[in-house]
Amino acid sequence: MDKLDKVVKYTKLYNIYKSQLSKTQQAILDDYYFVDLSISEIAENRNISRAAVEDALSKGCNKLDQLENELRILEKNEKVLLKLEALKQRALNYREVEEIEEIEKELDYGI
Repeated sequence: MDKLDKVVKYTKLYNIYKSQLSKTQQAILDDYYFVDLSISEIAENRNISRAAVEDALSKGCNKLDQLENELRILEKNEKVLLKLEALKQRALNYREVEEIEEIEKELDYGI
């Protein structure tokens, strides 16, 4: 998995499961994936070691993977999004397309 795929994956998982992470993991994953800070910048800003940042990132991502493996919320939402896209292609009018796009926005977590 390349870096961009990894960023997309973990930003989606984070938006679904972030409440299950510790506050520290949330803050560090937010800085890394959404603010686009490097590990060194996060460590410097938080006055902690790079190893501590790497540990929080690793444990946070592992927790997100574990939750998705158990609950499959992202997988299910992506299947629904594919079905909505197909439905949108068959929509008969602009109003139907707008309604489908509203549902897509609700499922897509702003990604």
